[in-house]
Amino acid sequence: MLDARDMRIAARVPRPGYADRYPYQFTIRSRVPSGAETELSKIVNGKGDWLFYGHADASQTAIESWYLIDLNAFRAALIRQGAQGLSWGNKCNPDGTRFTWVDIRSFPDDPALVVARSP
Repeated sequence: MLDARDMRIAARVPRPGYADRYPYQFTIRSRVPSGAETELSKIVNGKGDWLFYGHADASQTAIESWYLIDLNAFRAALIRQGAQGLSWGNKCNPDGTRFTWVDIRSFPDDPALVVARSP
């Protein structure tokens, strides 16, 4: 989480390869083996204003593509549509960590979920 004077920006950059396979999805950590509060829990509870979601390039030295996601629009869609109105799912890793993936195309146009993206 990056803190600015009047905003908080969460950042997530997955390993290379996901941008081509899942160009319209972003993932948020939703369970950890320790039981600690997760990214998803923090976002749902109102923490964070924006999410910078970038995809690392093959060399892992630059960002290949990215989205800037309005977390207030994310929370609004969850409240108005509920999970049933959105395209999402869970991915469990062998280490006990779980990520929730969300398809940005399933969100309503207003308010806009994606406020900026790489060209």
